[in-house]
Amino acid sequence: MKKLFFVAVVASLTFAVGCEHEIIPNKIYDKPSVDFYEESMTVSAEGGDLIIPVNSTGVDNVTITLPTGDSWVIEENGDMTPADSWIKLVKVINEYDDPTRALAKWDSGISLQVEPNTTGYERTATIVVHSFQAIDTIVLTQSAK
Repeated sequence: MKKLFFVAVVASLTFAVGCEHEIIPNKIYDKPSVDFYEESMTVSAEGGDLIIPVNSTGVDNVTITLPTGDSWVIEENGDMTPADSWIKLVKVINEYDDPTRALAKWDSGISLQVEPNTTGYERTATIVVHSFQAIDTIVLTQSAK
């Protein structure tokens, strides 16, 4: 029994040593990050194309959420259908220029298209950007005409 226990301990230590990640010389090992330069932005009622700068280790995903009232069209009988969004993600703009880092460091941009606001009320959207497990948000407010 002692021999079996000893073999199990040696095997688990061998496995643990084999799972270490390789250290690459001349690389800076850092953590994933994503940061908007601002916490919120205001867009004019006329809308248009907009680029929001982001500093990250690579944009993996972008999510745009709207308040519940802006997400649905409620019909006279109470039925709800998804509304066309007044804000759309056009593309993520990436630039990579530093080969000395283990994780890329991007000065990126989120390109959005914002429809004119003819609703008569101010509207908001929250934009969430992911870089690996790092997350940051910005609130976009569009003024009313």
